Amino acid sequence: MFFFDFLVFSSLLDNQYIKYINKHKYKNKFFNIQNISNNDVNNRIGIIDFRYILKSSNAMKLLGNKFLTLEEKINEKIKQEQIFLKQKEETLKKNKNNLTELEYKKRVKLFKKQVFKIQKKYKDERAVLNKSFQNIQKDIKDLLAKIIKDVSINKNINVVLLKENVFLFNNQSIDFTNEVLELFNNKTKSMKIIINSPK
Repeated sequence: MFFFDFLVFSSLLDNQYIKYINKHKYKNKFFNIQNISNNDVNNRIGIIDFRYILKSSNAMKLLGNKFLTLEEKINEKIKQEQIFLKQKEETLKKNKNNLTELEYKKRVKLFKKQVFKIQKKYKDERAVLNKSFQNIQKDIKDLLAKIIKDVSINKNINVVLLKENVFLFNNQSIDFTNEVLELFNNKTKSMKIIINSPK
């Protein structure tokens, strides 16, 4: 709200100042800034929809698809292991009467140890996958932030605001989201995304 009030206040000041200059027709060089317009002020401020660019970008879509594919592979392996362990558990129960109590307890203990080992294995796999995904996502975000900075410098923008934090802006030209999205897609079209995951 403060930002909006500030723009309105700045606009009013500019208009009043220009009227004052035209009325008194000062020839002093100090007053030769009468050509200042609202556009000059607006061009120093830019709006960017960072989340939209990430969500719509080809790089994040590719990363998301690769992550889901690898996650499905892990889930499928877990499913197969669960079937194997279930069968082993049933076999152990069936053979209970053919074993001494001590032998049965020993086999149950070994079975539980095997279950724990398998659970830990896939927990570690998921952790590695998630960590790799987060690292690549961070690299993509950093690249996007750099592109936004480069574009803002080229456009003589001094302040870039996130669209989600702006209550209202009336000049759509200060939103350069689509321009950055197009540039970001071009910069990342040949990008190779490799996610580390245990075999």
